[in-house]
Amino acid sequence: MAKADSTPSDGVAEPRRSRRWIGLLAEAPYFAIVIIGVIGICWTSFFRRPSADYWVIMTPVTALLCVAVGLARAPHGRRRVETVAIQLAQWAAVLVAMYLINLSNVGGLTTSDALGGMMLTLLALGVFISGLDLRAWRLGVAGAFLAIAVPLVAWFEQAALFLVFIGAVLIVLGVLLWWARGKLSQPPPTPATHDTLRLSPWAAEGCRNVFAILRPGTCATDADGA
Repeated sequence: MAKADSTPSDGVAEPRRSRRWIGLLAEAPYFAIVIIGVIGICWTSFFRRPSADYWVIMTPVTALLCVAVGLARAPHGRRRVETVAIQLAQWAAVLVAMYLINLSNVGGLTTSDALGGMMLTLLALGVFISGLDLRAWRLGVAGAFLAIAVPLVAWFEQAALFLVFIGAVLIVLGVLLWWARGKLSQPPPTPATHDTLRLSPWAAEGCRNVFAILRPGTCATDADGA
C-alpha cells in the first residue's frame, strides 16, 4: 500500500528533476563563454603564447553559443528565423573586422600581444551586443568580463589570476542562481487527504471534544438517547 501511494509523487518529481537539469543546460552557453575567456587569458599570461589566433578560432564557437541562446529565448516561427539571421550577420561582421585587422598587420607593425588584445576586444564587443539584442543580461555580463580582461592583462602581469577568480565567481553565481530558481519554481506541498491523514488517539479524542463543544445539539441528542 505504501508503494502504491508513493508512485504518483515519484512520477511528478521525476519531470520536475528533469526540468531542473534542462534549466542548467540552458545556462551552459554563458558558462562556456566565460571558460573560453579564462582559457585564453591563461594561454597569454601563463604560457606567454600569442593569443590572436585563439580568439579568432573561438569567435565562431562563441557565435554558435549566442545563436543557441537566441533559439532558446525566441518564440517559434518567423521571429526565431530573424533572431538567428541577425546573430549570424552580426558575428560575420566581427569575423570580417578581425580579418581586416590581420590584413592590415602584414608588415608586422603590431605586436602579438596588442593584436591579441584587439581580437579579444572585438570578441567581447560581439558578446555584449548579442546580449543587448537578445535581452540576455548574462551574455552582457560575459561580454563585460571579456572586455575588462583586455586592459587588465595589458597593464598587470599577474592580472590573470584575478581574472580566473572573477570567472570562477561568475560560474558559481550562475549555478547558485539556477539552484535558487529551481527551488522557487517548486509548487507548494499538497495538503494531506483523508486517505493519508493519520491521527494519534489523543488527537482524535481532542477533535471529538472540540466538535462536541461546537455542536451542543449533538451532545443533547446523545444524552436523550442514553
